[in-house]
Amino acid sequence: MMIKKTIISLGCILILLSACASKDIIIEDFDFTGDFSQSPYGAWTVKGDAFGNGPVEGAVDNQNEVTGYLGKRCVNSFHGGDNTTGSLLSYTFTIQRDYVNFLMGGGNHPGTYIELLVDNKSVRKSAPLFPIEELNRISWDVKEYKEKKAKIRIVDEQQGGWGHTLVDQIEMSNKKKESFNSNYTINKKVNKKYILLPIQDKAREYRLSIESDGKPIFEPIMVRLAEDDIDYWVPVNVERYKAKNLTFIFDYMLTNATAINKITQSDTYELDYNEPFRPVYHFSPPYGWMNDPNGMFWKDGEYHLYYQYNPYGNRWGNMHWGHAVSKDLCQWRHMPVAIAPDHLGAIFSGSCVVDKNNTAGFGNDAVVAVYTSFKGYQIQSISYSSDNGTTFKAYDQNPVWVDSSFVDSRDPKVRWHEPTKQWIMTLATGQTITFYGSKNLKNWDKLSSFGENIGAHGGVWECPDLFPLNDNGTEKWVLLVSINPGAPNGGCATQYFIGNFDGRTFKADPLPYPLWVDNGCDNYAGVIWSNVPDGRTIFLGWMSNHDYANFVPTQHFRNAMTIPRELRLTDNGKHLMLASYPVKEIEERRSLNHKINDTNIKNSYSVDKLLENNNGAYDIVMTLTPSSEAPFSFTLSNDQKETLSFTFDPKQETITVDRSQSGNTHFTKFYTKPIIAPLSQRKVYNIRLLIDKASSELFINEGETVQTNIFFPSSPFNKMIFDTKGGQVKLTDMVVYAIK
Repeated sequence: MMIKKTIISLGCILILLSACASKDIIIEDFDFTGDFSQSPYGAWTVKGDAFGNGPVEGAVDNQNEVTGYLGKRCVNSFHGGDNTTGSLLSYTFTIQRDYVNFLMGGGNHPGTYIELLVDNKSVRKSAPLFPIEELNRISWDVKEYKEKKAKIRIVDEQQGGWGHTLVDQIEMSNKKKESFNSNYTINKKVNKKYILLPIQDKAREYRLSIESDGKPIFEPIMVRLAEDDIDYWVPVNVERYKAKNLTFIFDYMLTNATAINKITQSDTYELDYNEPFRPVYHFSPPYGWMNDPNGMFWKDGEYHLYYQYNPYGNRWGNMHWGHAVSKDLCQWRHMPVAIAPDHLGAIFSGSCVVDKNNTAGFGNDAVVAVYTSFKGYQIQSISYSSDNGTTFKAYDQNPVWVDSSFVDSRDPKVRWHEPTKQWIMTLATGQTITFYGSKNLKNWDKLSSFGENIGAHGGVWECPDLFPLNDNGTEKWVLLVSINPGAPNGGCATQYFIGNFDGRTFKADPLPYPLWVDNGCDNYAGVIWSNVPDGRTIFLGWMSNHDYANFVPTQHFRNAMTIPRELRLTDNGKHLMLASYPVKEIEERRSLNHKINDTNIKNSYSVDKLLENNNGAYDIVMTLTPSSEAPFSFTLSNDQKETLSFTFDPKQETITVDRSQSGNTHFTKFYTKPIIAPLSQRKVYNIRLLIDKASSELFINEGETVQTNIFFPSSPFNKMIFDTKGGQVKLTDMVVYAIK
């Protein structure tokens, strides 16, 4: 009996030992508070600024939501933004299992990585699988290093976009816990015009290469392939490869992802163009993501608009130049993609010029595009068109400008300067603007720089533009500079400077900078059309905000442009300023109208129906004359009691827009706080309010004050209520126009 008990006891011990030998061992879970030296598993050594002092609860300042980490905290190298660098080095541990598993996210650059050091040598190294603020499981096979001493090093030496990394839950295990297959391939014989890719908006981004006979048919793209549900489809035009075999190569693929068996072919691509928030009279892309307007010019009776475009999904990425043309700045014809990514990288923002005198050697009246190429760093390239900007050919000696001393150098805006007989490039360089001159658009010489100790510097400077305007017979120059972040109401916005430019140096007048083109939340990266024949200076901005543009509640497309606006200089009673007002062409799209009787408003006045059959696209003009400095307001509303309100405070010299109750506001980082703009104190306020499904553009006194804001109501606002507080307001000349 004693022998049997002993045998049973030994068996239990062996089972327990076996269980202990296979149990996962935590190297670090980053759930401790305090600095990195206080980990209960062992102290970490910090270098640089990127990782802060200790683990954090997800996101840090100005960062999108971080997901996928376990417990309460993780490592995050976004402290100070994407340009900070640093590293973390673990304590020494002994490798006791077959695999090291960990969670990782952030930028998938070579400079954002985690590595295993054995005998102070790097034996394993991994970057995040996807450029995303979500941590995913990665595994290393470390069988050959068992029982050896090791350390983990987490590194962020990458600057610029996605220059940060996220790490959590580092463990040793006898199980490989990766849930992705690397270098996953699918083969298809092409028999139709399009390959349709199933997309899930919330899925991870996968890097996709498509090859024919072992050669890529275009640069790799990033796509959010459907993992468990399909939100929509995007087309890849493969018509020229009919009857050939194509190989689809994914860097990673989630095991059993829905997309694996759903990639299909079709001769047509159909989508619901009329989704609820699709604007009626503002430009929006046919499908996919859109941001900055690019390369705008007029030629042979048509306005050309190019724009930052992702044709493979409705979030930022895969930057192409989309293209559309219009004869009246209102009705746009979609054109094929004009410029696609090439071996120098994605096609970022830039400009086009009509080279009337063949200075570049591409032919008289050639359209030359000057833009930023990006593949880990920013350089400037050119392409040219001989068919009025429909197709472009890249210059075979690109890039035409490189300067590695700038971390950010982008968005070249080029114009001809007749007095000095040269092209002027206005380039965003970090938080300054640098001007360059060229005789041929290919060779550029530095002229001067501008921006230190003047204006707003809360974020990176982008999308500049430089142009002259008339001020009572005197030529003044205006410099536009977009900034992200650092806007007065959050996120991104466009500031301006007024001064003089002599062909070499821009000198700003002493004005109360920063001054803003638009004091709403949703007008960014705006620039002007070149070569406009009638002397007008016409501006267009992107009607969204980078803080939430990826998450607005639309599906097939994301984001629209502002209405084109004519710019002019005016005086607000205190100083010279830039005013903007809708181009006259929009008035040609007005149809039915509703005239409101003049009235003196005391306390409250209601217009119960703005229009019959209101589709959410209309133009309101009216004049408001207050009897005192007391605040007054008007509010748009619908049957769901959703509201969009505008409050004037002449005494405080402010106009405030409140969209907190305007409909769907429950998506990432959408601003619901009061949106405040300066308002010059006037006896009379001439109001123009453009509403288009999901946007409002308010112009006061011919564009002296402007606010552009987007919103997402359940149904169109078709009621307006006026309120006064302590005074009276006279309402005159109110007309509501339907816009077709």
